[in-house]
Amino acid sequence: MTFSENLQDKLECLKKIISRKKVIVAFSGGVDSSLLAFIAHKYAKETLLVTENSILYPSEEIEETKTFALKYDIPHMIIERNPLEVEDFRSNPKNRCYICKKGLYNEILQIKEEKGYDMVLDGSNYDDLQDFRPGMLALQELSIDTPYLNCRITKQEIRLICEQFNLEVKSKPSMACFSSRIPYGQDIDEKKLNRIRDGEKFLKEFLNIRQVRVRHHDNNLARIEIMPEELVDVLDLKKLSIIVSKFKDLGFTYITLDMEGFRSGSMNEVLN
Repeated sequence: MTFSENLQDKLECLKKIISRKKVIVAFSGGVDSSLLAFIAHKYAKETLLVTENSILYPSEEIEETKTFALKYDIPHMIIERNPLEVEDFRSNPKNRCYICKKGLYNEILQIKEEKGYDMVLDGSNYDDLQDFRPGMLALQELSIDTPYLNCRITKQEIRLICEQFNLEVKSKPSMACFSSRIPYGQDIDEKKLNRIRDGEKFLKEFLNIRQVRVRHHDNNLARIEIMPEELVDVLDLKKLSIIVSKFKDLGFTYITLDMEGFRSGSMNEVLN
């Protein structure tokens, strides 16, 4: 397996952190946590994957975590959580991610203590430092280990390593929880989250696309983001009519297509 010297050094750094340790990987099934799970299983003394199942994530993502764990024969635990039970989270402040991550990792730390593991690993990568990520503070406060940050491994490098190990997730699109589709300060509730979930699932199937965001503004406006190169294909009167009809059935009054296309963290643009 051939890597550049720089990337090989980073991989060695990653292995050194994990080797001979009993580790828990916070496992979402995305490309970052999947590689971390694979590397941990390969080099750690013992590995447990812990996945959160909640209204914030599509059910198909949970099924993919199960498939991955079975394929590589890695012990896997799914914990049920309902962040909507936390009033501070529902009010959707700018540090919403901090509130959510602190709750999740407190539960994972409890599992760590009960089962005698050495460390909890989070898959935040080096590029995440360039965005507004209040959840990072929760990781620091709870002493959660972030190997990609320690070894300065970027998203692109994670994909390269996945490719070398022939992991199917190497080209999987980035995924963020559904609450990130709602502007800060606008309450998060089950109705909005279900609209977002159903809208995104419909668009992926109807347009045969992998990357999409349904941003839920106010109480009744949907702002749809897809990849810029796919915009022209959607600008078809028949397709637009079907999309509008579906989204009105979901409860939206106004349905818009963002002309800039998909960009991760677009809800943070108001913070600049």
